[in-house]
Parts: sequence; C-alpha cells; structure tokens
Amino acid sequence: MDMREAKHQVIQAGLELVRSGLISRTWGNVSCRVSENRFVITASGRNYKTLTEEEVIPVRISDLSYEGHIRPSSEYKIHRAVYQLKPEAGFVIHTHQDNACAVSAAGMDCIELEREYEGIGSRIFCGKYGLSGTDELCGYVSEALKQSCGNAVLLRNHGALCFGKTYGEAFAAAHALEGACGAYLNKLDPRIISSNKGDIMQKGRRIIWNRTRVLLELAKEVSVMEPYLDDFAQLAGLSIRVLPRDQKAAEEAVGNGETVLVKGVGAFCTADTLQDTRALSTIMEKNAMAYFAAKAGAGKPLGEQDCRVMRKKYLDYYSHLAEGRLP
Repeated sequence: MDMREAKHQVIQAGLELVRSGLISRTWGNVSCRVSENRFVITASGRNYKTLTEEEVIPVRISDLSYEGHIRPSSEYKIHRAVYQLKPEAGFVIHTHQDNACAVSAAGMDCIELEREYEGIGSRIFCGKYGLSGTDELCGYVSEALKQSCGNAVLLRNHGALCFGKTYGEAFAAAHALEGACGAYLNKLDPRIISSNKGDIMQKGRRIIWNRTRVLLELAKEVSVMEPYLDDFAQLAGLSIRVLPRDQKAAEEAVGNGETVLVKGVGAFCTADTLQDTRALSTIMEKNAMAYFAAKAGAGKPLGEQDCRVMRKKYLDYYSHLAEGRLP
C-alpha cells in the first residue's frame, strides 16, 4: 500500500474509533500494513481528533526501528506480533471498548460464546496480564494470537486487539467482539451492562455525577473500588472510597478534590480538568463492569505494584497532555 494512503486510513480510523465509542481519550492505537516489512502506527499519546500525517509513524517489522523524532505508540510490539503471526492482516486496532474490557477481567484464557460471530468465531482467546508496552505483554498476546482462528483477542485487564485484511474487516471484528462480549456479560450477570447513560450529569465546572446502575450495584457490595483495569489504575490510582449515604461526608470529600462512590447515590468524579473528569467517570463505570465479570469468573483486581507502575507512567507522561498533545 502507498505510504500516504496507509497514513490516511489510520487517521480516519482514529476518528471512527472516537465516534463509535470504542475508545476514550488517547487510549488505544491503530496501525496499517504498508509492505511486507513495514507498517504505520499512531504516535504515542496523540489526540485522534487532530491527528496529522506526521503523527502516524512508519515502523519496520524486522527490528521495530522507526522514522523521525516522534515516538510510535508504546503498543507497537503487539501490532508487529499481529503482522508477523497473521500474514493476511493488513489493519490492526487496539481498543479499550467497554464490554470487551469487562470480559478481559473475568480471568479466563478462553471465552466460549453461545454462537458463531462473523470474523471472530465462537471462541475468544485472552492473553495473560502484562504491563502495557512490555515484552511480557507482547509474549502473552502472541500466545493468544497463535491459538485464535478469529480476528480478535483480548488482553487481560486491559482491552482488545482486533485486525483484518482491511480497515473495514478490522472494524467489523471490533464491533462483533463488542456484541459478543455484551451477550456474554448479560449471561454472567445482567447488572453489568444495564447502565443508563442518561444518569450522568455535570455538577459545577469539574464535577460529574454518575449514577448508572452498575456503579450503584457495586456500591452495595464493596467498601473500596479496586482496579480491575489498568486504565483505571492509571487515572484513579490504587482505589476509590465507597461512602455511606451521607451528604455532608460526600460534599466534604468532593470539596477536597476526592472522587468517591456513595451508596445509593452514585459516583462523584472530580479531576484537574473537565476532560479528565469525564474520562474518570467513564473508566469508573467500565471498571465496575469488570468487577462483576471478575466476580462471576475467576478474575482478581490488579496487583498493587502493577497499579503503582501504571499510575506513575500516567503521571509522568500522559497526564501532561495539553489539548490532546504532548509537550
């Protein structure tokens, strides 16, 4: 494929990911094969709404060397794994879509679906957990890819990797995966995907009140909200307190800049910017879904050390985004 056309497809895919809700913020990444030994991939931490050709980076499959001074996505290793293990693959998208993320926390190596789904089949393989961008994670993803006959695999406590011969096939796999995971979650526990998106309201400049059902149900069961997904660990840290239904205590916590979940009321999310607050609200909801999936399966919250690493990485690098760009 022509280099410029490949970059154009990646830029369009980034816009489609945002529009379709398959990602939030800059989480996730997109790549397109250019030739037998080269692909282009989104740069690290860039805003998909303003992505330029210069921010879609050519990478060599043979040695992962890349051109220019802008770093490619930290997940470029797992994209290379797809191109190496699936020679027919021409387009890859790594998403943090809600249902797939929740299923990834169920602690299972293989998800057996009730029926065949076009593009992904009837079994979804899930790679073991590894920290984002590491060789360990790439090795686990490679193991899942080798077992899979479909165009999608899960990354435990993280997200999904979808691919196809073309842009269209990769997106079709992502949408099929989300539908399949939704049906799987509904069978595990109907509370997981019964959220009402209308129950999210902005309160003040940087406070969001999220009272979707999955958060209200979680508040009935726990005293702290633990990380079941690594993007929760990045943005929220090691835990979020669950408070009794006490208006004064909730107002005091939020007034001090703390995000809390209140029994019978919902989550009050606050961060340094409205963008971060909205992202935190979304991620809390998704993490609650992951909690119930883990509870119904064999999943566990992420380990404290891994959470600390993810949080530090976010604070040192991604939190410095300004209008979606790195300094």
